[in-house]
Amino acid sequence: MSKLTDPLIQQSIEQLKKYIALPSVSAKQQAQPETAKFLEQLLTEFGAEVSVWNDYDVPCVFASAKPEKPSDTTILIYDHYDVQPEEPLELWESDPFELQVTSDKFIGRGASDCKGDLISRIAALNLYRQEHGDLPCNIKFLIEGAEEVASQHLEDYLKLHQNELSADMVIWESGFKNEHEQFGFNGGTKGVLCFELEAISANADLHSSYAAVVDSATWRLTQALNALRDKDGRILIPGFYDDVVEPSEREKALVAQTIEPDLKEALGLTTPLLKNKSVNYNLTFEPTINIEGLSSGWEGQGVKTVTPKLAKAKLEFRLVPDQDPHDLFKKLTDYLNNQGFEDIKVSYLLGEKGYRWDLDSPIVNTLIDTAKDYFGGEDKVEILPSSPETGPMYLVNKYSQAPIVACGVSYSKAGNHASNENIRIQDYLDFIDFFDEFLGKIVKE
Repeated sequence: MSKLTDPLIQQSIEQLKKYIALPSVSAKQQAQPETAKFLEQLLTEFGAEVSVWNDYDVPCVFASAKPEKPSDTTILIYDHYDVQPEEPLELWESDPFELQVTSDKFIGRGASDCKGDLISRIAALNLYRQEHGDLPCNIKFLIEGAEEVASQHLEDYLKLHQNELSADMVIWESGFKNEHEQFGFNGGTKGVLCFELEAISANADLHSSYAAVVDSATWRLTQALNALRDKDGRILIPGFYDDVVEPSEREKALVAQTIEPDLKEALGLTTPLLKNKSVNYNLTFEPTINIEGLSSGWEGQGVKTVTPKLAKAKLEFRLVPDQDPHDLFKKLTDYLNNQGFEDIKVSYLLGEKGYRWDLDSPIVNTLIDTAKDYFGGEDKVEILPSSPETGPMYLVNKYSQAPIVACGVSYSKAGNHASNENIRIQDYLDFIDFFDEFLGKIVKE
């Protein structure tokens, strides 16, 4: 890794250290103004005109840089500076907010998701400018601070500033090499609807002898949960699938040619996979239902013989285009009522729409072809029309009117949202070189 001694790379690592040292946990509303200030300085030093939008609770950073030689091409780099909470701290092998540089990894909260991506993109642009004396095209940055909490107020910001967002392509926040070491591209994210169900069966917990005549809140809630899907995972709410956009032939072909992951071995699964279509088809195109957490009754040490009065569950739907979270929340509520669960309280927590496309445009094709050349052939690259994860792609596309593609510095064992989050140093260096080569091809075109 002799490139590590390059002054430009060393500068980027110092920037990453400072970035990760800012504990910008949006769930705790922590260090967001300070992190926006850091980004303002970082992008100003890069040579961009920077605005920190403060119209709402969480600042959003926007920046724009133009080459000396006018260009008709504009790339918008979307990212987010907020990170997940660091807990549980006891599982970290080092301070989560102090970048650890080992022989082969960068370790710290946000290294993969996704502070390392932003710094790598800036480093590639600086490398190109160092080699050619100018930027290759117009570059814009949109960096929000609430992505991990469903991008609160992002649409409000985008409405206010939509005239500044036009671009030819959006480079999304992050991306990774899969378990087969293929460099990944994807063109979408699933939407999400998070909600809570609550059952209350009495004024207080009852002696468990009352189970002879009284159903606990726990039983009531589990009955409602069981009404939501069948044994194969298909959601039973009437109209749930009505607005689902079926994949195009190209989208299906992209998924069909990818390598199926062995999830049972990779994840140590002890339960069978849901019976539907292929793993990659389901991950890319199918909406889902998931129970995030359940809480009821006595959960302490030993035995307490009670019939619980209260039971709660947090759930989520992962959505695909064109499913609308507010529409589905109403269908969910109506369905539970019609099934006799009028007593179950249903609360909307958050929602985002999904976005997906087939990654077929001249500039995106150039990006993908560059990766094939750089990483050693078509079999070294994976192309998917959507990720199974969620993010605000729908909103960014709506207001920028630009195709979106995700790629980045991470890998399959990065541990996003978990302890000891990390990226491999070689992946970081490779992305900088790959992106620098792509920028050179934009100018030639």
